[in-house]
Amino acid sequence: MEATHIREKGVVEGSENIAAGKENEQVLLKNIIATHPLYELLIQSHINCFKVGLSEAEVFDDDALKKLMNSKSKATSGANTSELDHFMEAYCMALSKLKEAIEEPTKETNAFIRATYHELKQLEEVKHP
Repeated sequence: MEATHIREKGVVEGSENIAAGKENEQVLLKNIIATHPLYELLIQSHINCFKVGLSEAEVFDDDALKKLMNSKSKATSGANTSELDHFMEAYCMALSKLKEAIEEPTKETNAFIRATYHELKQLEEVKHP
């Protein structure tokens, strides 16, 4: 009975060590990404995508994100793997293309709304000269 308890306890302790190792690995990976030279560009690309959908009256508060970016210490490019470099470059390019894809329908929608507003204004002027 005691041997079974010890074996079960060892399995529990072993799985806790594996979970802690995975968590440490994730923290390390997040730190590597956050200190990559393209990290600021990546964050700015995300912000630019968010800004596309905002009206001129709305303001995107990116001060907190800028403070976060500035608080991260930048690593030298030698500390980054080429695989991460390629990923970061591809991700930034994908976000740039996404922004362009979002902008086009937004511009068309805004143009339609302005034209409709202008027509309604003209109808109102005809109705009440």
